[in-house]
Amino acid sequence: MSANTPAAEPVQRPVIFVGGAPRSGTTVTHALLCSSDKANKYCPEISFVRPLFNAYAVGIQNWRNHTQAFFKSPQNFKLHMRNQVLRSLHHIGLQTSKTPGTQPAVLVVKDPLLTPMFYWVHQLMGPHAKFVTVVRDPFNVTRSRQEVIEKMGRAFTGQDAHNTAAEYMQSYAHLEVPELQPSVFAFRYEDLTNPDVTARIADFTGLPDIAADKVWNEGREVKDAADANPWFSPKYHQPINTESRFEPLAEEFRGPVREVCAKLIDRFGYNG
Repeated sequence: MSANTPAAEPVQRPVIFVGGAPRSGTTVTHALLCSSDKANKYCPEISFVRPLFNAYAVGIQNWRNHTQAFFKSPQNFKLHMRNQVLRSLHHIGLQTSKTPGTQPAVLVVKDPLLTPMFYWVHQLMGPHAKFVTVVRDPFNVTRSRQEVIEKMGRAFTGQDAHNTAAEYMQSYAHLEVPELQPSVFAFRYEDLTNPDVTARIADFTGLPDIAADKVWNEGREVKDAADANPWFSPKYHQPINTESRFEPLAEEFRGPVREVCAKLIDRFGYNG
């Protein structure tokens, strides 16, 4: 079969992509959604799938110069790449299903570094994909990143604060894309335990039985990796607690964050 005649697409089931800036609360949000009987088990990040979406973006952006030499049309290329993604998601569903040998009714996955590509995920996946986006106070996100960097054995600098803030803004750029809005539910991490917010998340995702008391009930055991992994949080596998573990971010680092993230600070009420 030629590249210009893609194989029939695998069956598309609803897929929920949990996103947000790194250290914003994507892990606990993912775990909450996976508490539903309709969803898969909590699982690690799907970082190996991210390059497939990037390949689609690169292929479309370089259509005239490169990609058109290999495919009859952009739509043909889109079908080709969607097949690759769907096959990977099908495999993930089988590996994480709560009933061996079957697919979950709704597949819930996450990878914070995929968040800036949600536009392309939407382009490729269409109405089968929904996006749950966690927004957290950028000062607390930066303070958490400071811990990660210091665990790696070096001092946190003003440049690190600026870079974290820039990454933060890039992570939420999709909130400004009008065509994505019907497929996106954005909420503040600090409101995750608010019953009204939880109910709205349940309604948006089609997972009516999500419950905080079922979070972390099953899934891969990662506690032993805590000492070795600087990204590991002691909040993992604990009852949901959205309070910061840290003292406030030092003023020398707040300045760059305030300057870069001003738009989202105002939008989500993080002026305190």
